[in-house]
Amino acid sequence: MRQITIQVPDQQYEFFMQLVRNLKFVKVKQESPLEAQLTPSQKKTWKNIKQGFEELKQVEDGKMKTRSLKQVLDEL
Repeated sequence: MRQITIQVPDQQYEFFMQLVRNLKFVKVKQESPLEAQLTPSQKKTWKNIKQGFEELKQVEDGKMKTRSLKQVLDEL
């Protein structure tokens, strides 16, 4: 599978997205407007923050176990 990036004028965006969503072989991964404005470094940081929140949710749901602070410090 290949990935492409397409820039579309704001006034044509909704029309373009309707067309693309009707193509069964296309998967659309939509970036939020905030993410679209970030630099590559900021995107990496944002991705790490989102991953942290996802892991926190897994811990709260009991799907992931945590380690004690003592265990973490012992590794250092």
